[in-house]
Amino acid sequence: MVDATIRSMIGSWGNIVLDYYIANSLWINAIFFLYALLVILSRRNFDSSTRSLITGLRKQHGEQISKKSPGSILNILKKAVIPWNESLSSSPFPFITPPGSYRLYLKNKQTFQKFVPLEKLVDLLQRI
Repeated sequence: MVDATIRSMIGSWGNIVLDYYIANSLWINAIFFLYALLVILSRRNFDSSTRSLITGLRKQHGEQISKKSPGSILNILKKAVIPWNESLSSSPFPFITPPGSYRLYLKNKQTFQKFVPLEKLVDLLQRI
């Protein structure tokens, strides 16, 4: 009875899609589960890389940035050599996903710099 009610509401194309999903639900759900797992691992990778970057910057410039204003920290970071590649090598997983996103990005320096600009680094250095 529920099946007939649903099929009457979704139309002819909806019935085709529903039949396809019922026939292949194991594979479809496995793909969604795998993608969700990749997103979770990529977010953990992003967090790990960010923590590693903050730790590296604190080791390099700990005294200079400990009690400075955001503007002076930004000036210090503009002049400094930021260890982007070292922070990315903190984990071997090849993808990163920033918070609030569900898209997978290849882990490389350019992508990581796009998601963690200097202004965000200043904020992270002050909060953590």
